[in-house]
Amino acid sequence: MISPIIFLIGIIFTFVSCKKDETPGKVSVIFQQKVRDTNLAKDSMIYTNTAGNQYEVNELQYFISELTFWKAGTNYTIATENGIHYVDIDIASTLSWSPDQELPPGTYDSVSFVLGINETKNKPGLFVNPPERDMFWPDMMGGGYHYMKMNGKWKTPSGTFEPFNMHLGIGMKTDTLGNDEFIQNYFTVTLPLVDCYISGRQLFRILRLTMEVNSWFETPDTWDWNVTGGQIMQYQDLMHKAAINGKDAFSVEYESGNPE
Repeated sequence: MISPIIFLIGIIFTFVSCKKDETPGKVSVIFQQKVRDTNLAKDSMIYTNTAGNQYEVNELQYFISELTFWKAGTNYTIATENGIHYVDIDIASTLSWSPDQELPPGTYDSVSFVLGINETKNKPGLFVNPPERDMFWPDMMGGGYHYMKMNGKWKTPSGTFEPFNMHLGIGMKTDTLGNDEFIQNYFTVTLPLVDCYISGRQLFRILRLTMEVNSWFETPDTWDWNVTGGQIMQYQDLMHKAAINGKDAFSVEYESGNPE
C-alpha cells in the first residue's frame, strides 16, 4: 500500500514539473539565405531559375521591420532599435538579432514582419551611419531607403554575363496629368507557429528566418532577365512583381535556447 504522504508528494512533484514557466521571455532571430535548401553561395554561377536563367548573387542586403508575435488575436511588436533590423550577407553581425524586449509568456500562433520600412518611418536621415545609411533611396524617387538590394549576374543566351540589380523600394508612376505618384512596395509576411511557447530561461526561443532566394524569381510569376532586363528601380511594374514574388520567399523554424 502506498503511503498517503508519498502519494501526496508525488502529486505535488507532478504539478510543479508540468507547470509552464510564466515569466516574460525574449527571442533571438537568425537570418538565413538559401537556394533550394542549401545555403546561398556568393559569386557562384551555379543557380538556375524556372525561366532557365543561370545566375549568381554577389550582394544581398535588406531591412526587416515590425517583427510581431501573435497569440489569440493579440499582437506584440518588437520596438527595439526603432523596430528595424538590417541584414547583409557580407556582415556576419547582421545575421542575428537579439532585441532587448520581453514578450508576455504564452503560446504564439504566428509571427509577421515587413520586408522593408513603412512610409511613416522610411524618411531621409533615418540612418546616419553606414552600412544602413548606404541603403538610401534617391529623393527624386520618393527618398528614404531601399527595402532590399540583390545584385548579381545572369548568363544571356549568347553566353555573355550581364548584371542584374533587384533593388526594391518606393515606386513611382506618372498620372495622366503629368503628376508623379509614389507607390509603397514594402510588404508584410505572416508565418504560422505551432506550439511555440515563449517565456523565460527554460523556453527562450530562437527563430531561424530563412529567405529562399530562388523564390523571388519563380512564384507566383516566372522571372526572366532576358525579357525584363537587369534593372527594376525605375520600373514600378517590375518592382510590384518582385514584391508579389517576395511574399512567399520566407519560412521560419524555431527552437529552445538559453539567453546570453
